[in-house]
Amino acid sequence: MYREFFLHHPMLALPVASLMLFILVFAGIVIRTLGRAASSFDAVASLPLDAAQEAHDVH
Repeated sequence: MYREFFLHHPMLALPVASLMLFILVFAGIVIRTLGRAASSFDAVASLPLDAAQEAHDVH
């Protein structure tokens, strides 16, 4: 009885579709990040992590 309900209920396709969308977006971000050259991260790597650290470095 439950099996027939789950097989024929159209709303149950939405969680599967959202999972597939998440996997595609996540894989795209990982591929884009790993495909970048290391030199493109140098400017971001030198940024301070918070304002307190920046204020301490200035004085």
